[in-house]
Amino acid sequence: ASSHLVILSSTTENKSRSALPLLWMSAALQNSTITMATRTANKAHSTVPRRMLPIVVVIATFALACLATSAYADSNGTINPEQASSGAVGSGTAAVPFPGPHWIERMGQLPENQYTTADGTRYTSVYDAILHGDPLGEPCRNFNAYINSFLFSPKVAGSIVDRFGVEWGHYLLCYLRNFIGALVVYYGTASIFHYFIFVHPQSKEIFKDRERPTSEIMWEQIRFAQGSMFVYTMLPVLDEWLIEKGYTRAYFTVEEIGGWPTHIACMVLYFACVEVGIYWVHRTLHTNKFLYKYIHLPHHIYNRPETLTPWASIAFHPLDGIAQASPYVWVMPFVPCHYLCHIGLIFFTAIWATYIHDSMDWNIDPIMGAKYHTVHHTHYIYNYGQVFTFCDQIWGTYRLPDGPTGTTGKRKSKKIE
Repeated sequence: ASSHLVILSSTTENKSRSALPLLWMSAALQNSTITMATRTANKAHSTVPRRMLPIVVVIATFALACLATSAYADSNGTINPEQASSGAVGSGTAAVPFPGPHWIERMGQLPENQYTTADGTRYTSVYDAILHGDPLGEPCRNFNAYINSFLFSPKVAGSIVDRFGVEWGHYLLCYLRNFIGALVVYYGTASIFHYFIFVHPQSKEIFKDRERPTSEIMWEQIRFAQGSMFVYTMLPVLDEWLIEKGYTRAYFTVEEIGGWPTHIACMVLYFACVEVGIYWVHRTLHTNKFLYKYIHLPHHIYNRPETLTPWASIAFHPLDGIAQASPYVWVMPFVPCHYLCHIGLIFFTAIWATYIHDSMDWNIDPIMGAKYHTVHHTHYIYNYGQVFTFCDQIWGTYRLPDGPTGTTGKRKSKKIE
């Protein structure tokens, strides 16, 4: 980039000597604009604008998780559970928590979906049995059953419930759904990042002065992540059980919490508390010698830029992954959160983990992006935050990388007091 600026500056200077005075002003303006752009690019450690695409997508996903899910849910009904049960349905009533009762009613219209439980109770379908015939009375369970119905037909779900009972069968379906979802998110997201980093023509520019991760490292990370995934996906089941049984402060419509201003404030507070929780869990996994040696160290064998790839996102010891995601669960009993936004944030976290492990310099401060997390892997005791840098700045573990990631020569970093 510097050589291009020198050539451009020299060309402009030569032309301006023989041109009209107006060209002096044009050249000065052009040179000033280029200088400002160069400083901005150097500060962000990026030379290819399209490299910002992944982080833009990630941030957009986060915003949608907080707003679009609840807006969509609140637009899918016009009655509340009490009015539905009493028949007092009129105008101006509160929204029904998504997805409402209509999906279960449509499923029950097919005679072959009829289901009878072990105690002889008849329901319109096995999902109606899971909901105890009252989809509006259990909004979170209704949502989980609705999503499960896309993956498991009434016949398949019925065979599982027959074998394990209504309660255990429901949560087994949720576990299987979570596992399938984890596979899709992990392989889908990592594949997209992999293409733009290692396959797309821009990869030649990315790795022209740095070492490319080997395929052996990537396959090792995939095997590690895949093995741990069987355990990871148990945490969301516990989370769903807590919400369904009323042990959290989850709410199901914006009206229920008092309107959009309160809803947005709750989302900000919830995510801030989760961020602080993840910071201290992550930091404890480093400062406690036993936890670091037996739980967190396997993830830190990837301690150089050329060993970090999108496939390392969940290459953790199973208990490590659960511990770092647990604040999403144990904050819920204390801080109100819309249940669909909660689910959206967990989905967002899976994408975010892929981004921060790709060892690229795509970053927008004060976001705790890949360039900061790479410093965490190379220096161990800095940058414990998940999405933002504010926790590290408050508690003295913030370290700013100095120079592009993985370039030839030893990378320096600067601790910010």
